[in-house]
Amino acid sequence: MRARAVGLGLLLFTWIAPNLQGQEAEVASAVRATLEAWTSGDYESFVASYHEAARGFFLDGSPLMRGFNVEALRAAADAGFRADVELSDLDVKIYGGMSVSVGYLAGTLTMPGGLRLPGTWRYSETRVLDAGTWKIVQFHISPRREADPR
Repeated sequence: MRARAVGLGLLLFTWIAPNLQGQEAEVASAVRATLEAWTSGDYESFVASYHEAARGFFLDGSPLMRGFNVEALRAAADAGFRADVELSDLDVKIYGGMSVSVGYLAGTLTMPGGLRLPGTWRYSETRVLDAGTWKIVQFHISPRREADPR
């Protein structure tokens, strides 16, 4: 009986581990695609990455944001906003139908009016599996402090 239970456990592990790795790779690809859409100005694809109930904090210290609007993003870009950042140290974990990703964004953000903000920011997001697509429901971007061991 015990050998049967151990065998079943090993069988489940050999199925679950590769499945989780596949999902982690899928989410990592989705994270990169979302950030690429943001930096390239493909705001339709960027907004499509977010769940309708998404919320989070942007690096400027503004109040909690809820969702994104393509027209508002275009208006910000027309006023001079640009994101020239690269993602590094991405780490993705899967918890059932939810994923949590963390990483760093490094580069320069140009704000409307021309103010350039170079730096490295901590990035985190939570996605849920929604009709077969990993959608962002929570995000947070904040400045990396000098004490961060990076």
